[in-house]
Amino acid sequence: MKLITKSSLTFISASVLFFLVGSIIMYFSVRTIISSNLNDTLLEKKINLEKQIEPDNVERFYSNDVFVSKTNSEITSSFSDTVLIENGKYILYRQLHFHYVVANQNYRITILQSQTKTDLLIAKIVIMNVGLAFVFFLILFFVNRHSVKNTLKVFYSTIQKLEEFDWNNNERLHLDSAQLFEIKRMNRVIQKMADTIRKDFELQKEYTENVSHELQTPLAIISTKIDEMMQSDNLTKHQMEQLALLMETTNRLSKINQALIFLTKIDNRFYRNGSTFSLNQLLKDKLELFSDSVEENNIKMKLNLLDTTHIYMDKYLAETMIDNLIRNAILHNNNTKEISISIENNCFTISNSGEELPFPPEKIFDRFSKSTTNKKSLGIGLSVVKSICELYHFKLSYYSENSHTFIIKFKS
Repeated sequence: MKLITKSSLTFISASVLFFLVGSIIMYFSVRTIISSNLNDTLLEKKINLEKQIEPDNVERFYSNDVFVSKTNSEITSSFSDTVLIENGKYILYRQLHFHYVVANQNYRITILQSQTKTDLLIAKIVIMNVGLAFVFFLILFFVNRHSVKNTLKVFYSTIQKLEEFDWNNNERLHLDSAQLFEIKRMNRVIQKMADTIRKDFELQKEYTENVSHELQTPLAIISTKIDEMMQSDNLTKHQMEQLALLMETTNRLSKINQALIFLTKIDNRFYRNGSTFSLNQLLKDKLELFSDSVEENNIKMKLNLLDTTHIYMDKYLAETMIDNLIRNAILHNNNTKEISISIENNCFTISNSGEELPFPPEKIFDRFSKSTTNKKSLGIGLSVVKSICELYHFKLSYYSENSHTFIIKFKS
């Protein structure tokens, strides 16, 4: 939820609560004031009536709004509300009961005052005040929303620039100046942090490139010297085996180093250019290159190319991604020897039969996670696939149900 939305909802909630409580308080306050006014009116009528009463004929004052009746005891003056039915309608009245004595005879006199007009007046007053309050808070709501939006303009600009910032560009992160103290302080901290991270990133990038490059030279020298030694005629069988093991280990180190250099280039966004091409055609070309390996291992290949899919990315990275997935399916197959590949609904899926993983499935894309039964694997291929997918925001997933299945969901 956005901050401006949260602020607006809080404001609206408080306003609604205020309206409800305020309307109830206003209604009863106005009603109390009107009731007090009606009581004063009834008291005036009582005084006037007492002046007009004749001792010998009290009951002649009986009318629609004055009721006179004899009583055997004294009563206390009191105000109350009552309802009368007039023309089939219920009419609310305010009434005053008081005691009157004429010639030792007690009388109960009730004076009525209709509340129809006062109720209508109360309703008009409440509606007018609630309406004015609603308009006031509506105006205040939009003014507050506009003010908060303008205040957070620099904040949202900072977020957008952070999202779009590319560490591989040589440009420095530039944030907009803010007038609000808190946002100004936040931008200052972010700017300082970004400069520090960029400096550390450049140092790490330079260090990785230098180490990887420097390792290639001694590895090449070692490989050359071992090859020269293997050409000698006076070597024993044991020495030849030891030299062959050294050569294999050196080549393995060289491949690992090259793979790490490649991963570093991907992570550092070295591959920026791209083009649109057919994934189907790329897959067919790669399967031709692996045809000898497939036949040699007696692997049954199933193709299900239902859709023609075109993707946009660096073609070399696409070739590497498909290469690694096919090579992984061949290397880690078992006696069932089956590989299934499909392209459908903008998805590339490859499945292969194989042994159960010796580690948790969620670690399959980690570097140097590999099967203990296959010594040829470097344990980096799937990590490369993951890095390429992350570079282009493809969704890569894996699951195992009687086979090992990898799915790449390309962007539409």
